[in-house]
Amino acid sequence: MADGLNEHATEMGRNAESVLQNPAYIEAMARMKSDVVAEWKKCPVRDREGQLLLLQLAKLAEKFEASLNGMVQGGKLAQHKINVDAERDESRVKRFLRKAA
Repeated sequence: MADGLNEHATEMGRNAESVLQNPAYIEAMARMKSDVVAEWKKCPVRDREGQLLLLQLAKLAEKFEASLNGMVQGGKLAQHKINVDAERDESRVKRFLRKAA
């Protein structure tokens, strides 16, 4: 069961990494962040609600990217665990031959 969870986490990490490296995603996030900053600069000082909403939007964008980055790191950790478990399960002969090569 743990192997299935690790394999799932590894796959999710790979998918998240492909999203983070996708040029369309990179461009969309850059545009969204610059649009939020542009709107914030245009927002009147007295408009507390508007400022708060723009701050929440900026924080949401950062949280979304952090979530994807966390999935990537979790996938790498799960893959490492799969590799370690595979090495532990191999026979002494295979281990010797792998290290000797």
